Amino acid sequence: MENEKMFDSFLGIHTIETEPEDTAAKVGENVENHIYQATYYRDLITLFDEISLEPEDTLVDFGCGLGRVLFYCNSRHYCRTTGIENNPVLFKKLLSNADSYQSKFLEQEQRMQFLNMEAEEYEVQPEDNYFYFFNPFSGAVFQKVLGKIIASVRANPRDINVMIYYPTFEYQREIRNSKLFVLKKMIKLSGYEEDPDEKVLVYHLSRYFV
Repeated sequence: MENEKMFDSFLGIHTIETEPEDTAAKVGENVENHIYQATYYRDLITLFDEISLEPEDTLVDFGCGLGRVLFYCNSRHYCRTTGIENNPVLFKKLLSNADSYQSKFLEQEQRMQFLNMEAEEYEVQPEDNYFYFFNPFSGAVFQKVLGKIIASVRANPRDINVMIYYPTFEYQREIRNSKLFVLKKMIKLSGYEEDPDEKVLVYHLSRYFV
């Protein structure tokens, strides 16, 4: 917990605890969505030691919650980031975190955007090339989002990477069923020895496969 607080303080954000109404709103509005949970900073360090982004890359976090992944990656890699969050309660706190973060890390406003919308409504942009999921919604919604990612690659050819933290059977099934993604890496995280699902699966989609 002390490590979590230290990173939050460094980034100028608050992502450790959520109020009861946060998760209640998340579940109550749409059963397709899952309860918000933050990725541990120690696991973000492990993940992004393995996956290095460049300033010209764009990371899209579906179900970004309070924005921990986005702010960490922007501060570490200076990459562009897009956060998609449909919960209005969480989204309001996300924007507060963004204001606080951008007051410490100057000139980042143009490199970060935050959208309060359903994931399947997001129009994948030509510059989007990294996608992060921590099981934010059902397999059915994930299938729709994958379809939009694939359509975007067909319209604007580029290589992309999809990162799935704590991958469920549903998510793995949907990405296999697409027959386009190749498993690039399995990154073991801090709790892997006790729970083999504590990992990130990184899938690659080549511009030449679509």
